[in-house]
Amino acid sequence: MVNDFLINLLDYVQYILILPFVIGLLHFAFIKKEIKIVFYYVLLAITSEIISRTLVYFFKFSNILPLLHIYTVFEFFIIWLFFFKYFNNFYSKKRMKILLIVFIFFAIFNSIFIQKIYTFNTYVRSLESLIIVALTLLTFNKIINELDTRYPTQQPVFWINSGFLFYFSGNLVVFTLSNYFSKDNHLLSVSWGIHAILMVILNCFIAIGLWRTKPQ
Repeated sequence: MVNDFLINLLDYVQYILILPFVIGLLHFAFIKKEIKIVFYYVLLAITSEIISRTLVYFFKFSNILPLLHIYTVFEFFIIWLFFFKYFNNFYSKKRMKILLIVFIFFAIFNSIFIQKIYTFNTYVRSLESLIIVALTLLTFNKIINELDTRYPTQQPVFWINSGFLFYFSGNLVVFTLSNYFSKDNHLLSVSWGIHAILMVILNCFIAIGLWRTKPQ
């Protein structure tokens, strides 16, 4: 019974996406470019959720993991673009571009030769989480070094970056140990329950970040 609750929890927490979406719409006209990219990330998540539910409930698809392979690439690109725009010249743009190319190449290679499209792409998801955690730490370094950041909690980027750090650091553990969790139904249910909680934290933090935006 507990296992069923934890698995079903993931279905219900998807509705948390409505919160940052509505706030993003209200503030869209005057938020900075890099913050708008985060709003596009929310749109991507909502679109993916609508497509996956449509395929399952109306077209009776039993396996939508190919969609996850595609979603992972687009998710990483949009989040990478957010950091790329925010960093500007603070970090090497060339290295950032190389990072993007390497990730996309590995994602495609993994889907063709290692974890094919009808299996869970845990290797790519783990790599994505590791890279984004590293980028969030670099972002905090930039915030600390900025002269106008004496009150970081008033900045949208602080909340959004914190959300990404919580979500992807937690998922790094979940995805890395997914093969071990899959051998035990209870552990697998717990891992998806953790994933659901992390999703709530991420979207609440993004919502706070979008709410913190001010007219320019």
